[in-house]
Amino acid sequence: MAGEPATVTYLIAEAFPKALRTIRRILSARHLHVTGGLDIAARTQQKLLIDTAPCVVLFVSPSPPLGAALRTDRSAAALTAFHIVVSERGQQTEVHVLRALPDNCGALEPPAAAALNVAHSQILRAIESIGMPAAMGV
Repeated sequence: MAGEPATVTYLIAEAFPKALRTIRRILSARHLHVTGGLDIAARTQQKLLIDTAPCVVLFVSPSPPLGAALRTDRSAAALTAFHIVVSERGQQTEVHVLRALPDNCGALEPPAAAALNVAHSQILRAIESIGMPAAMGV
């Protein structure tokens, strides 16, 4: 994983507001729960009086069966909910998802690590169903 970006990046050929609604809808359809979000652009405007392009971090929790498997390992709590960064990029929308942990990292018990990677894969498949991987260096 050395040399790889920390995130997997996708481009959605929709303007930001529509893409954000589409992302929420597709995650929900796959039993992934958007448990909250942070509007980075609004917060920056409010606190620093700086206008930036729209950017939201969505907090996504796995489906109930995977969530139950993750609760068996206390360390997994630090890694869920997943953070998905959605930002405007011209007339398109960019989506960033952190890469999954390597299987041999030893940070989690094997059942929790497997559940975490399954949930991560579900998120990636959901995003891939509406977007395309961005070119490296984007």
